[in-house]
Amino acid sequence: MAVIGLLAVAVARPSVPPADYSLHATDWLRLSVIGAGCAGLYFFLIARWKRQRTSPHEFTYRRSMLRAGVATAAVLLLALFVVWPYQRRIAAAITQPTVTPDEYLPVAAVMLFDSSLSMQYRHESKTRLEVAQEIATKQIGSMPRLSRVALCDTAGEAQLRFSSDLGGVVKRISGLTEHVVNRPLDDRILAALEAHAADHEQTRSGEGAALAAAGKEGILREVYVFTDLASSAWRKETSQLLREKLEQMPGVNVYVIDVGVLQPTNVALTELSLSDQIVGAGSSLELRAAVSKTGGDPEERLVELSYENAAGKLMKYGQQTVKVDPTSAVTAAFSLRVPAGPVVQGEVRLVSSDPLAFDDVRHFSVLVAPPTEILVVAETQADALYLVSVLAPPEIAAQGEARHHCKVIQPSQLKTIDLSAFAVVCLVNIRDPEPAGWNKLEKFAADGGGVAIFLGNRVEHDKYLSPAAKNVLPGILKGQRPFNTPVFLDLANVNHPILKKFADWGGGLGAVEIKRCWRVDPDQVAGAVATYTDRDRLPALVERTLGKGRVLAFTTSMDRTWNDLPLDWGFAPLTYEMMRYLGRSSQALFNYTSGEDVILPLNTTQRIPAYLLRKPGLQQLRNEIAPGTSNLIIPDVDQLGNYRVTGIETDAKFERGFSVNAPADESKLDRMSKDELDAHLAPERYSIARDIENLQRNVKTGRLGREAFPLVVLILLFVFVGEHLVANRFYDAEQQPEETPR
Repeated sequence: MAVIGLLAVAVARPSVPPADYSLHATDWLRLSVIGAGCAGLYFFLIARWKRQRTSPHEFTYRRSMLRAGVATAAVLLLALFVVWPYQRRIAAAITQPTVTPDEYLPVAAVMLFDSSLSMQYRHESKTRLEVAQEIATKQIGSMPRLSRVALCDTAGEAQLRFSSDLGGVVKRISGLTEHVVNRPLDDRILAALEAHAADHEQTRSGEGAALAAAGKEGILREVYVFTDLASSAWRKETSQLLREKLEQMPGVNVYVIDVGVLQPTNVALTELSLSDQIVGAGSSLELRAAVSKTGGDPEERLVELSYENAAGKLMKYGQQTVKVDPTSAVTAAFSLRVPAGPVVQGEVRLVSSDPLAFDDVRHFSVLVAPPTEILVVAETQADALYLVSVLAPPEIAAQGEARHHCKVIQPSQLKTIDLSAFAVVCLVNIRDPEPAGWNKLEKFAADGGGVAIFLGNRVEHDKYLSPAAKNVLPGILKGQRPFNTPVFLDLANVNHPILKKFADWGGGLGAVEIKRCWRVDPDQVAGAVATYTDRDRLPALVERTLGKGRVLAFTTSMDRTWNDLPLDWGFAPLTYEMMRYLGRSSQALFNYTSGEDVILPLNTTQRIPAYLLRKPGLQQLRNEIAPGTSNLIIPDVDQLGNYRVTGIETDAKFERGFSVNAPADESKLDRMSKDELDAHLAPERYSIARDIENLQRNVKTGRLGREAFPLVVLILLFVFVGEHLVANRFYDAEQQPEETPR
């Protein structure tokens, strides 16, 4: 009778409200424990009774009672520890449906498209975005009458609005493109839910209010997320606000449409580093491009370096073959002899293409500037020898390729020389700069100049304690300090611009012993950039901000009287980075990652009322510049490539260039796992489809509920097989007790 009844139910094809009807891991664990426990108890008692030589009729009776008891206990335990928690979990969906299940109710849907650059991946002659557009168009065509759709992508931030013009929505979908700057999918899904909440409030009037009062809005609400499931499109940390919103709005069904390739392959230029961003004409610019591979087998790729000539045409400069492997990235290194400026731009490109095109090229820009003017004040030429030799090596200066131009003067000349022509003034082991000299340095720094003070054995302590000296020095000199045990420089503060590159270079100067220094207590406006390794961690390099400029003090000598620092390879880059920092050139950036603010420094003495921005796509935009602007913030940076900024309506020529490249994460193509999606969206609040058929099946389940046909048929099978099994048990031959050996 049960079999006949279940057959009738199965033919009726019933459905249940949409919910997560699958057993969770804890349900399976409890089920396994109960099954193993009951089976273990049953076989343990059977074996024990056999060992006790129980009489046949007694054994049969006990076995029958044991079967009944174990079956009853199993049913009760399953009901208590599996069925009860299971029904509580899905009770809300079963007893309180948000809308009346009806396949023909109008739909309010938000269609959200992942418009990140990874959606450009081409497979079977289609990009991932084109596949998403096709699926979305078919789904809109199958929507019931009076349905409304709101369209958005991860690049937009405008308020979402539902439109009943589905044809217009389809046309807008066909016009979607990938964007350089995008917001995380988590944020846009949250915006879609908020749009549904706002639309729900608007529909609560007239007939809609009556339906809402009855607990039935009369509208099916859905969110479609079209994405390739690349991890870079999601937040690294889950959004608690999104999960709470999903929990608060159980009536909004979320459908994730996975248009990604399951096993993508890609070769990408993920990073391009430059030795400097401000260079001199004729100098060498070192470029290092990181090449990585996703999927596939190791292979060789050709990498080319090109730069734009004076006519704006790309010219090939060099090439290199690298062997790429999915396990690790490789580096292609180039050295470019910088042509005349003022701006030099170019690219590093993979010659052969692959399914993802945007990361086959990296763009770069550098500013070609004249040598930095540095004034070196020293008692003797010998005192300044090491500093001048590393800043402007004679053989390089003779070729006109030195990055700095150094002028050496006596301390007595400091109070009369015009400092406005210099970017940095260096005092090298000066006995007494005199109050007039200190005052001049103070004004020079306040106006934006940089001052470097290299202390040494010639320094007269009391001359550096005058009020004029204290106005400049980044700390108070406390006297000389000899080191009786080996002491070295500690350059571990790699977050500071001066020491940042030492992390890439593997240290430097840290193995040179320091025998003596000046003990400096930084005051409230000073800070230690580097220290010594002595017990007191005395400051080695201290700085302060003075007006618009900076002052640095190096507390040990640089003439080999107290150390051999000038003989170490790290001395040249340290002094070079100090000059860049003081001259403010370390803050000049011309190479950016998409999404970063592009800021170009301006010379406030040069009046530029407006500028023309030329984009990589050759569009040109004019923008005004407010008087007194010192930093120009460039808007409309929405493309990858090289940009040019040219001053207009000005007598003095102004030209700058900058480059924008994609983040390295966009090329990784790591796909979100099921567990990661569950963490972002909650496991019971979304479904995944990979084509229109699966999507429409999921949507039908979400609108009408899940068909119970498979479950009914499964129960029917168990009842049918179980009936035969139980019936056959009645005819079991009674077990004869084993004879006891005599």
